[in-house]
Amino acid sequence: MKSFKEYRFENNPQEKIFVEQFIKDHEFYNDIDLIIFGHPSNSMTPKDYLSDREKNIVVSTIQWLGSPVGQHFLYSCGFELKTKQ
Repeated sequence: MKSFKEYRFENNPQEKIFVEQFIKDHEFYNDIDLIIFGHPSNSMTPKDYLSDREKNIVVSTIQWLGSPVGQHFLYSCGFELKTKQ
């Protein structure tokens, strides 16, 4: 999984943080398909699977949340970014 706009990481480090954390949290279990499609009640197998391109779209959306525009969107929804100490 990767973003379509990784070149932005150099000038927008928060975007890189968002992408790296999302991949860390979801790549090992490969559960992005479950997030998007869900699963039948008797199984943890997703109802369908994303293509690699679709997974990259998901990661690019997460990257956008780390951008100044994405941060403003989150702020307008009542979320505030707090850095780890």
